Amino acid sequence: EAIASKAGVATATVYNLVGTRDDLLDALIRKVVDDLAAVAAATTRYADPIAVAHLIVEQSVAAFTRDSSTFRQIVAAGRSTQRPANVNRVDPSQLQVAALRQARELGVLRDDVDPASLGRQVFISWIGAMNHWADGDLDDRGFAVAARHGLLVVLAASAADGHRDRFLDELRRAGAQL
Repeated sequence: EAIASKAGVATATVYNLVGTRDDLLDALIRKVVDDLAAVAAATTRYADPIAVAHLIVEQSVAAFTRDSSTFRQIVAAGRSTQRPANVNRVDPSQLQVAALRQARELGVLRDDVDPASLGRQVFISWIGAMNHWADGDLDDRGFAVAARHGLLVVLAASAADGHRDRFLDELRRAGAQL
């Protein structure tokens, strides 16, 4: 009904054009996946892997908060609905892995850390923030801060000695905003 209202058409028109409620859910999830694909493309413009890691978090949060009321419902419905076939075209954790691997190669992160594990942890933290947002425990800004906080925890814990204080300072500032 909200989509039909925003489009200025009857609810039946949305169902006629898109299909069932599940088809609509699939289409909206694919929109988020497409937004994440655009983030992946945008990351190639940055030389700083830490800026890329932040961009991934910021833009993936923005993909959901552009229409909070709709996407909160989608997240809630998606917990109990099978994901659409092509939802895995872009894996956000793999975007982070690439950025974190480059940060390790540049000496920003310690040599003994596994970028794949770190990327998964950033993604798990992001999912936790998203679920709290979907449940109404966090507003849009809180979602962004909590997701960024998860990235900063990983960066601070795995930073090389010359970079740790920077991440700890950022982590303290983000923590104060939670």
